[in-house]
Amino acid sequence: MKKIINYEKDILFKTDIEEICSISLEHDFTVDDGFLRGDFIVSGDYKINSLSVNKEKFEYRLPLEYELEPNVDIDTLSYDVENFEYNVKKDELSVYIDFGIRYEEKNVEPTLPITEAEINFDDLILSNIDEKDDDNRVEEVKKDEIEEERHDSTHSLIENVIKDEAYVKYCVHIVREGETLESIANKYEVSPNLIKEYNDVESLTIKSKLIIPMENE
Repeated sequence: MKKIINYEKDILFKTDIEEICSISLEHDFTVDDGFLRGDFIVSGDYKINSLSVNKEKFEYRLPLEYELEPNVDIDTLSYDVENFEYNVKKDELSVYIDFGIRYEEKNVEPTLPITEAEINFDDLILSNIDEKDDDNRVEEVKKDEIEEERHDSTHSLIENVIKDEAYVKYCVHIVREGETLESIANKYEVSPNLIKEYNDVESLTIKSKLIIPMENE
């Protein structure tokens, strides 16, 4: 399996750039807790103006954090720069990097359907025990009880998943830099309109959480 991360960044210099005399790109990445984290290192030298004899050196570290898919076999993971281009505009250097990731897939157990009684996140409890029942039967919480216990944003997200008593497969996506509604929809192979049904996409920002419902096959 191969994926390409398209990375773009504008680097603002302290002076004007008349000419890039030399430029190189290196990278320093590690894999930790399901994320590929590290920096692209852009360095070289340039001239401030056409009459200048001296060259000014530069080096910038450009951070990247990429969440790996659950089916990535970390032992087979490799990555490298596929393509690197740049453009100069007065005192700004724009870089365009295609970063390739290769890996083999591992088997992942399918996600079980979620019911109201099965959702548990941290202190959020959506089921209770009927102490009077000798069998200690777990009863599903009614919709009005869920409304009363809403106390944080995570609960608000989960509430959107419970619709018309239907079982819904879902995952929670944390928005990363450069992502759009369309790119997130493509990643999970769902339609943007389906994501809009479960989320407020008007205020889509970095690190905001999105419920991604999986369409029934």
